[in-house]
Amino acid sequence: MKNRGKLDDLPTDVLEGAVLRGNEYAWTPEAFPVALERAEAHGLACLGGQFQFRVNDSTCEMYWLAADSKERISGESWADYCRRSCSEVRENFERLVSKTDFSKEAMGWNLPPAATRNLFFVAYFVTRAELAGESQADVIAG
Repeated sequence: MKNRGKLDDLPTDVLEGAVLRGNEYAWTPEAFPVALERAEAHGLACLGGQFQFRVNDSTCEMYWLAADSKERISGESWADYCRRSCSEVRENFERLVSKTDFSKEAMGWNLPPAATRNLFFVAYFVTRAELAGESQADVIAG
């Protein structure tokens, strides 16, 4: 998934508590639900995201712990898609937070269990125009 490249691409209140590494925004598990709620209020859809440990200069991405939304349905209004995508991501995110042993995941990366203090959720938000542009590029590329 492609993320937006500059800090000013997302509204300030959505970015509150976000950390930028490379061109990916990430929030702590405690901060992400607030960012998601604010993004939805701004009319942004959420494609989803995944958990990462960010320790020093290393990023340990747990791509198997993804909380994604389903694609936009043909004829679905943008407002409905924003609500649904954010709701799907919220449900998947909460399910993963409640069922995942992140200390065990950290040990799988040879990190100490205390690495859970460096747990982040990388999320991908898009506007209607950005999603249309990505879809059009996919059609052209395909």
